[in-house]
Amino acid sequence: MTIILLLAISFAASFVGTLAGSGGLIGMPSLLLIGLPIHQVIGSVKFPNMFSSFSSFYILLKKKQLKLKDALQLIPFAFFGGLCGGLLANSFSEKAMNLLAICLLTVALIMNFI
Repeated sequence: MTIILLLAISFAASFVGTLAGSGGLIGMPSLLLIGLPIHQVIGSVKFPNMFSSFSSFYILLKKKQLKLKDALQLIPFAFFGGLCGGLLANSFSEKAMNLLAICLLTVALIMNFI
């Protein structure tokens, strides 16, 4: 039953995220409510974002709206930022991460309505 619930949540979050953006506002709270640990929730939300970002990058590069030289200059910053963010998130306790996630999701929800 949990697998079916996870699939339904993933489908709904991806569908809304594709059409209107902010699929994470559905996915993250739903995954937290069914009892997944916060670090696992963040990983499961960020993993598909990686593919989405890469496909957007590829389309922009293909349409020549982005130069490869400019993009290659940003790779070290993106890698360093991702590494630091991952290490920082891993250093927080689960309780602190849950509180931080609730605060950030609330702010994101409010900003969506604005």
